[in-house]
Amino acid sequence: MLRLTVDGLRTRYVTRGRAVNAVDGVSLEVAPGETVGLVGESGCGKSTLGKTIMRLLDPAEGSIRLNGRDIADLGSAALFPFRRRMQMVFQDPFGSLNPRQTIGTLLETPLKVHGLGKAAERRRRVQDILARVGLPAEAAGRYPHEFSGGQRQRIGIARALVLEPELIICDEPVSALDLSIQAQILNLLVDLKRDLGLSYLFISHDLSVVRYFTDRVLVMYLGRIVESAGHAELWRTPRHPYTRALLASVPQPDPAQRHERAELRGELTRAEAGGCRFRARCPLAFDRCAVEDPALRVVAPGHALACHLA
Repeated sequence: MLRLTVDGLRTRYVTRGRAVNAVDGVSLEVAPGETVGLVGESGCGKSTLGKTIMRLLDPAEGSIRLNGRDIADLGSAALFPFRRRMQMVFQDPFGSLNPRQTIGTLLETPLKVHGLGKAAERRRRVQDILARVGLPAEAAGRYPHEFSGGQRQRIGIARALVLEPELIICDEPVSALDLSIQAQILNLLVDLKRDLGLSYLFISHDLSVVRYFTDRVLVMYLGRIVESAGHAELWRTPRHPYTRALLASVPQPDPAQRHERAELRGELTRAEAGGCRFRARCPLAFDRCAVEDPALRVVAPGHALACHLA
């Protein structure tokens, strides 16, 4: 069983001669069999965090541990055996598939790269994984453009599963799909978790999806985790002003489940150095927020918060 532990992770981009930490000191854990949601506005660093954990991007600082083994500084050869244990499902179900390869080739290639099985065994594995995600056997001979968006995302999930990983990072896997197709894909992911014992880090800006799908939720703002709690606790008693604003923006047909509206000022932009990075938009900001950046600290069992008003 795989346990992911991330500590003090930073991912840095240099733009116009200026270094920006898209991920800025993030620590998190995904236990075996757990689904952890990561939410926040577009541009807050969610996808960068997922790609850094997968080592598709190199971290500037921090550790990424799989069952205690730090993979943050490993070269490609040393990292190779760990690739099988973590896989990723991407947001765009068409752009992430090679349009010049058949589905069978797309699914068989990872098995070849990792030297798994003979040709006949690999073909059987491809057929098995297509059936697992609800696609017919003849799909192996077709190309990505011949499928609908929902079917292409099933192919993306099949490609992630073909190496039998223990952890899958889902980067907005249903945001490009119609609502009815979203439900089908989410139900598929739930079934796969139950049947295969998978763990998920589920990245999304859609809180209604995260509420349905996750065990625990991390709220991210400008590269940092500002609140962490079990999904039921977070919806019942959100404590960070940013979390409250996010939850208040989710339509609720039941008035009893609606959160009080919390208006945010301005747009998501990088704050000046020092102080709380949310202060420019926070309706509760006071003098201390301008000079001291709040650390993430435990405020209740299973509930952590980065806010001076905790």
